[in-house]
Amino acid sequence: MNDDNESGILVYPRMPMPPRRGEPPRRAEPPMPGPRGRRGRGLPIVSIVVAAVAGGAGAWFLRPAIAPDPRVAETTKRATDAEAAASAQKTRADALDKSLESAAKARRDAEAKLAVAETAQTELASRSADEASQRKAAEAVQTKLRPALDRGTGTLVVDGADVHVRLATGALFKTNDDALTDHGKAVLGKLAAALKDLPDKQVLIQGHTDDTPVALPKPTPPRGARSVAAPAVRFPTNWELSAARALAVVHYFQDTAKLDPSRLTALAFSQYAPLSKKDRSVNRRIEIVVTVRRPATAK
Repeated sequence: MNDDNESGILVYPRMPMPPRRGEPPRRAEPPMPGPRGRRGRGLPIVSIVVAAVAGGAGAWFLRPAIAPDPRVAETTKRATDAEAAASAQKTRADALDKSLESAAKARRDAEAKLAVAETAQTELASRSADEASQRKAAEAVQTKLRPALDRGTGTLVVDGADVHVRLATGALFKTNDDALTDHGKAVLGKLAAALKDLPDKQVLIQGHTDDTPVALPKPTPPRGARSVAAPAVRFPTNWELSAARALAVVHYFQDTAKLDPSRLTALAFSQYAPLSKKDRSVNRRIEIVVTVRRPATAK
């Protein structure tokens, strides 16, 4: 139908008829002219409509690329959460490693201390066993020597592995003298007999005095003499007196009682190893220490 007919009558364009046989082809008739500019006025509207439809369709298809996709945000959040969880896990792992390292170090320290304690305990047990054995041996020596002492002559004292026989010097010597009295020889004779039965023991003879100075004899000039020479002094101090008395006992044990001299030792302490600060008589003594015999050094 032709839209350019204003009369309202439908005018159909003439269709081209095929030429008959033997006739030359007919020329096409030009289209009927219509009002000027009507078709041109319809084209812009159509173009606008087509552009709007095309733009809407493009916007619809491009919407996923322009608008934010919630799946992308969710994926980003999951990645962030996973990264935070991994960081927290690493922090916990590092803390656990440090805790394990500290625990291992504490364990090593505890094991080292336990080893030291066990060694010390073993040494202590061994030492205690040795001390118990030595004390038992010392008590056996004490039992052996006790019958050799008269009542009031001296005392026996156990000190670890040693046995101390303390004899008052008054029972052995006269005052300021190193010569043994008869009573002193009898006391030492009984002790020597008991010591012979202890050949594995060393015998230390210690001389002790109190802090009273040795009494020096006063010279007595003859009648009419203006001066006199001072008498000879054997013990100018307590050192000499304590040493002389210890040697007197050693000589008795060696020469008279026939004890092995390699077992004997003489020691002098003078006044410098007292037993009492008040009773001087206790400090004046011969102390015989029976101890473990030292091994021979000569080969």
